[in-house]
Amino acid sequence: CQERTLAVLQEQAFRVTEKVAAGLESTKGSVQVEALSRKLLESHILTITRIVKQLSMDIQALEGQLTQRDSVTSGTTVAVQSLDQKNMAGIGDLRGRVACDASIAKLSADMSSGEQQMIRLQKEAAELRSAVDVRLKELEVK
Repeated sequence: CQERTLAVLQEQAFRVTEKVAAGLESTKGSVQVEALSRKLLESHILTITRIVKQLSMDIQALEGQLTQRDSVTSGTTVAVQSLDQKNMAGIGDLRGRVACDASIAKLSADMSSGEQQMIRLQKEAAELRSAVDVRLKELEVK
């Protein structure tokens, strides 16, 4: 709507300019022509003033929209930074958990290996006991 109004005002300004120029060229010196030319010139000035006012209002509206977009963009940037910080904290937590899980797995493997060694040593001790018992019996018999 504003664009149409602006286009109409511009068209009127151009028509008035053409009329003033034609009037000045056609009859110079005539009082009626000068009066008509002045009226056309005044009309032209008013039309240009309206165009400038309309453009000024359009610029103010655009400035308001830009300000609003800037504030939305600023809010979005803050929200994205907050999410980024939360994601980084979450990644740090996950790294800690992965390291902890790896340590637990290593300790579990070490413990399992220790248990197997203990079972093997218990078997060896049992075999040695039975061998010692056998030797003791042999010695008692002798």
